[in-house]
Amino acid sequence: MLFGTQKINSAGHLEVGGCDVVDLAKEFGTPLYIIDEDAFRARATEYVNDFKSQFPDGNGDDFQVAFASKAFLCKAAAKLADSCGLHLDVASLGELKVVADAGVDLAHVTMHGNFKKDEDLEGALDLGVGLIAIDSVDEYRRLSEIASARGAIQRAVIRVAPGIDANTLDEISTGRNDTKFGITVENGAAIEAITECLDLPGIELVGIHAHIGSQILELEPFDLLATKMVGICAKVKESTGWTPQLVVCGGGLGIHYEATDNPPSVADLAKTLVEGIRRETEKHGLPMPSVGVEPGRSLIGEFGLTLYECGPVKTVPIGDGATRTYVSVDGGLSDNPRPVMYGAQYPLVLANRANEEVTTSVRVSGRHCETDTLFKAVDLPPPRSGDLLAILSTGAYNHVMASNYNFFYRPPVVFVSDGKAREVVRRETQEDLMARDIG
Repeated sequence: MLFGTQKINSAGHLEVGGCDVVDLAKEFGTPLYIIDEDAFRARATEYVNDFKSQFPDGNGDDFQVAFASKAFLCKAAAKLADSCGLHLDVASLGELKVVADAGVDLAHVTMHGNFKKDEDLEGALDLGVGLIAIDSVDEYRRLSEIASARGAIQRAVIRVAPGIDANTLDEISTGRNDTKFGITVENGAAIEAITECLDLPGIELVGIHAHIGSQILELEPFDLLATKMVGICAKVKESTGWTPQLVVCGGGLGIHYEATDNPPSVADLAKTLVEGIRRETEKHGLPMPSVGVEPGRSLIGEFGLTLYECGPVKTVPIGDGATRTYVSVDGGLSDNPRPVMYGAQYPLVLANRANEEVTTSVRVSGRHCETDTLFKAVDLPPPRSGDLLAILSTGAYNHVMASNYNFFYRPPVVFVSDGKAREVVRRETQEDLMARDIG
């Protein structure tokens, strides 16, 4: 399964953005992160147009699509998202500073985080962030003190925990009652928090926010989220008279990792959320708010790949006459920790022999001093040392979660478009690693 502009060219090589990945490996080395810029632009346009289509008589303020930059962030990515007309959301002061350094208008940025320290809130105010997603009672009280002491008023949304199980992995399910994120709806805490926050100085509360999880492959949780969010709005209106201008329904739309994955389309997501909120607001006699979404993985995930060089290949006996073939690659858990963290799976292509018959089951291992199994059993043409192995659908979370375990250098990032490649993040060096070590 290939994505975006990926294809097999006449040489039998994987090609993306008009660039032969064999040539990219020669120019930039491996491991290498490759991002399909044109495919990202197309998906961003799809998001904007599909949500816009739900408001045929709208004025452009009816919806807000924000790129969840925690999925993939560098200055070039922030600029790309901004150029596509997307807002951005960040999950730390560090991410906010990257976005600011990229020249993005911070009025179009939301800052998240379940524990924002005072220095984070102060930094966000210094930079002029557009929205802060308040995650706790403690946070909005501290934000009120900090902002009002400056004579400032910070626009904000309150994040609630709506009590929805999105039927995804425990590690990436964020909308249940049992979560560190947001203020719980079920016990009435969210209504109390919104009521208190509305009366505090230094904060202009403009909306509510929820995020129910990641890699969601069904529409039902999103429809339930629309119902829950408007239900909160109705209760707050009854007790305070306040109605939110903005209801943000987070991200979470899944992508293709395995052959059995069948995520809903962006169009179906837009229809489910907007029609659900419209249905519920009409039922409760409320005005229709602006609808916000924060796609991350579904904007970038399928349009990035990680390229490795294959090293030693060995076949060993494992009992009862059976054998296993190990293929070591020149990366591993430091540049893709998700297989170790969640047992994540990905599509694989032997990039320099992509049109050859798949006849062999192999175990792909990284080169770190752990078991470092990337893939326990994958089918490939018989691999050889020096081959190039492409791991598809790695645009989300590989680059941003990479580490220096074993003091390996984090890979460079290359954007490809229309047959041209540009390096946007260089490969780390030993000097980079030693810069913080003051002895």
